[in-house]
Amino acid sequence: MRYMNEDKQFKVVSVSALCTVHNLADSIQLGRAVRKAIEEKFEGNVAVLASGSLSHRFAQNGVSEQFLHKVWDPFLETIDHHVVELWKNGDWKTFCGMLPEYAVKCHGEGMMHDTAMLLGVLGAEDYPGKAEVVTPYFGSSGTGQINVVFPV
Repeated sequence: MRYMNEDKQFKVVSVSALCTVHNLADSIQLGRAVRKAIEEKFEGNVAVLASGSLSHRFAQNGVSEQFLHKVWDPFLETIDHHVVELWKNGDWKTFCGMLPEYAVKCHGEGMMHDTAMLLGVLGAEDYPGKAEVVTPYFGSSGTGQINVVFPV
C-alpha cells in the first residue's frame, strides 16, 4: 500500500497473517469481522485488497531459471485453472469446500489465509458474485499468479 498511498490520502488497515495456530475457518471469521466493522463503523467507499498467489511451489536453486515464467508442475497449473473457473462461475460452495486441501496439496501461498480472510469479507459460500479476471493466469518462478476483482 505504500506505493498506492504515498500521500496518505486513504485510511489503511493492514492485516498480515501466516499464523501456525489457527485454521482457515478462523481466517474466514476474521474476514467476517472486518466486513462487520466496515458496515457498522464506516461511511464511504472501501476497497479490500488481498495479496496471495494460487499454487505457490517455488522452483529451487539450480533449476529456478527454467521456471521463471512457468508453474512448478502441470498438476498444480491444472488445479489453479480449475480454481479460477470456480471463481468465474461463482461456485463458492465448491471452492470453500476444497480450500483446506488446495492450500496444503497445491502449496497455497501462506496456506491461503489471505484468500480465506477475503472470502470472509465477501460472505464465503454465500458470496453472490463472480470473479472478474484482470490479467490472465501466468506462471512465475514456479508459482501460479493472477489478478482478479471480486465485485460487491
